[in-house]
Amino acid sequence: MSRTLDQSTRAVSRREFVRSAATMGGGLILAIHLPTREARAQEGPAKPIPIGPRPPAAFVQIAPDDTITIVTPAVEMGQGGHTSMPMILMEELDGNWRHLTVKDAPAAAMYNNPMFGMQSTVGSFSVRGWYTELRRIGAAGREMLVQAAATDWGVPAGECTTANSVITHQPTGRTRSFGSVATAAGQLPVPAQPVLKKEATFAVIGKSPQRVDVADKVDGSARYGIDVALPGMLYGAVKMCPTLTGKLKSFDDTKAKQSPGYHATVALPDGVIVVGRSYWQAKKALALVTVDYDLGALAGVDSKKVSELLHEGFSEPGAVGRNDGDTASALAAAAHTLEAVYEVPYLAHACMEPMNCTVRVNDGGCEVWCGTQSPQAVQQAAAAVVGIPADRVQVNTMYLGGGFGRRGESDYAAQAAAAAKAVGKPVKLVWSREEDIQHDFYRPAAAIRFRAGIDAAAKLTALECSVVTASKPAFANGGGPPFYTEGVYDMNYAVPNIRVTGVDKNIGVRFGFWRSVNDSHNPFMLEGFIDEIARQVNQDPYQFRRALLQHPRGQRQLGVLDLAAEKAGWQHPRPGHALGIAAFEGFGSFIATVVDISMKDKAITLHRVVTAIDCGVAVHPDNIRAQLEGGMVYGLAAVLRGEITLENGAVQQSNFTDYPMLMMSEMPLVEAHIVPSTAAPGGIGEPGTGPIAPALANAIYAAMGERVRSLPLSKHDFTFSVARS
Repeated sequence: MSRTLDQSTRAVSRREFVRSAATMGGGLILAIHLPTREARAQEGPAKPIPIGPRPPAAFVQIAPDDTITIVTPAVEMGQGGHTSMPMILMEELDGNWRHLTVKDAPAAAMYNNPMFGMQSTVGSFSVRGWYTELRRIGAAGREMLVQAAATDWGVPAGECTTANSVITHQPTGRTRSFGSVATAAGQLPVPAQPVLKKEATFAVIGKSPQRVDVADKVDGSARYGIDVALPGMLYGAVKMCPTLTGKLKSFDDTKAKQSPGYHATVALPDGVIVVGRSYWQAKKALALVTVDYDLGALAGVDSKKVSELLHEGFSEPGAVGRNDGDTASALAAAAHTLEAVYEVPYLAHACMEPMNCTVRVNDGGCEVWCGTQSPQAVQQAAAAVVGIPADRVQVNTMYLGGGFGRRGESDYAAQAAAAAKAVGKPVKLVWSREEDIQHDFYRPAAAIRFRAGIDAAAKLTALECSVVTASKPAFANGGGPPFYTEGVYDMNYAVPNIRVTGVDKNIGVRFGFWRSVNDSHNPFMLEGFIDEIARQVNQDPYQFRRALLQHPRGQRQLGVLDLAAEKAGWQHPRPGHALGIAAFEGFGSFIATVVDISMKDKAITLHRVVTAIDCGVAVHPDNIRAQLEGGMVYGLAAVLRGEITLENGAVQQSNFTDYPMLMMSEMPLVEAHIVPSTAAPGGIGEPGTGPIAPALANAIYAAMGERVRSLPLSKHDFTFSVARS
């Protein structure tokens, strides 16, 4: 799928694009050798994953007509990856932005993110992981183009400059376009250590050009996975066991076979797919299939039981995530202690585009069309189902109608592959909204018990945090702190005695990475309790946090805290208004939010949300602000009403009627402020989700003295509206 600023498209497959420059009509093709994962082991505890050399045409090609084609390793799911990633490369290349075409990367190890060795658009790792590498690729291309022109002119390369896809020989004023020397440049060796620009000379990074994907989405030419149409294609509708972890025992499709358009029934481990000539026909026939299930281990489990298991975890020792000083002794010696338990429920991703995938199996190969955050995961899932090597599966990445972590999974691709293999024709599988809500990979339910020790001088001397969660991811954290204690163990507050432990109470509800992951809920609990401590010692919550951040490691968090407080007018709230504040570090960025509300009884009126972020180098400022707004909206919907509950091991919610999103009329006034920084880029797509929950809960306490320790607010009988002036 190609995106171009002049709306032209090229029918060039990814396999062709990567395989040969000859099919592209010549031009500059770069083969870049990036460092291996082993060489970057200092970035984290993950095992070394060699990346190796990048083959020809891996990232950039410059055609004789000056078109610059960039293959981006980050998919586009609304977060701006198809703009910010090319911006980084184009900054160093000095290419003309108006000549840019963007393509999605195929499923291939060459596109593994350098920070964690996987080809996934997750965790706000795209700009963070690729910033230096894409700059090197662009700089190498620029040097090759300059050398080709200089050789043709017979002049030193050092006498030449570049701008807007033009090379200029400064002493004579002669010029050559990139396209005119691209073929010659492509024959030169790739510089091993290209010279990067000084940040003061940046002409693209730090600006806000129109996003590459906007025009396609406005004029309707954008194509999502659900838009795919192939000759002879059939449609699939799926029904899975309502009880999570349940399995298929048997089915009877006798009545379904009499339904118009019915084609076949395909058995899955946990349900059935009915294939028909149209999606509606498949769905109508599916309703006629009688299915018998083995309900599995979760039969009989409800949300009350989940909560009980979480609270039982507080009596277990747990794995140690952080242990500074002697917390037990400090608590015993404290003049005052404070204890509280916070809790959050399961949440679904609820992407606006439900899960879908189209698969065609033929000639010993397989082709897949879908929106995915992890092309290689889809490739491997389809290959396993079809029974072929992964390199025989071609993945066509489409626009994603929402990802939020859900499309990092590949279950829907495996199902589509099973259907296509069974019927011998292309099949587009589309999940209903009900299946999408009730068979998600959920953000886990979690609880934290806090205990604080305060001395006679009203200083916080000890903080004990016992984190218990009802699920965990399938990977370990390399011997480090438990993954699910993120947002707690890595707090920047200077407390002499801190102990953080984590207990996994995994009951079998499958876990998924929900936008902002652990920072979507752990800061709600931690920042809520920090607010409680401040109130306990009769200190202003903002000033209390400031005092805890007066040390070198806390300076960037202090910076965003101060900026958010200043822009929100913390010191002088309007009469009848109450302010709540929260701040933390997450995904390599520092973020703070202030919420301005007024209340009558339990009716919340939200007047303004003010957020400040220090994300290091701001590649595309307008997109950063948009992501902060979008992240806040996603988090606010969950804070207000978001809750997945279980009964007999089955999810009770099924659609937006009982799992509601934020309405347009409920969108508050949002201000987003970016701290100027030259630090390495941090994440953007994830951090904006987390601070709205604690900031709003803390504002509620400031307004009416009621402490919110569990979510959503709707179960505490709060109502919500926004101010229009």
